[in-house]
Amino acid sequence: MEEYRRQIAYLYAYEQGEPAKNAGFVKAEVRGGRCRLGIHLRGYCRRGEDAGKAYIYFQHQDKTIGIYLGELRSQNGALEWQGLVDPENIMEKKIPFSRTRGIWIHRPGMSDYVADWEDDPLDIGQFLLYPKGGEKCIRCPKFGSCKRSGEDVSDKRREIYEGSDPAGA
Repeated sequence: MEEYRRQIAYLYAYEQGEPAKNAGFVKAEVRGGRCRLGIHLRGYCRRGEDAGKAYIYFQHQDKTIGIYLGELRSQNGALEWQGLVDPENIMEKKIPFSRTRGIWIHRPGMSDYVADWEDDPLDIGQFLLYPKGGEKCIRCPKFGSCKRSGEDVSDKRREIYEGSDPAGA
């Protein structure tokens, strides 16, 4: 029998770092090697206003790390996001769905919203974005406080300049 897992969690608006009110829900369904995610946030977005960004998060070394999923869209009288991800390799970050803890939505100038699979309150001030340096940065004991965490793994400048002759000869 194929693996089937379904998660439904409520989105809570966080005000001054505390969950304040229910603001929507998140559905996650893992079946047949695919994970379908659906986010429904009550609210609206004025023209030209940022609807918000959705992240799926996991815990590592006492840090909460968000993997970018996409931009929310204003539709059907709410802000929504739907998509498919690989349940064994979310957004090609080598993090399986089973390690995730929930969904975080950041709306600049508005509240943050969190849906935790276990309904645990979180310190949203501790959220970190998945670093451009990738897995190497996450494993580093200085993760979150290091300038290199922001470097892109595809940045090859260091390899080009190290060991090369400054005159190009």
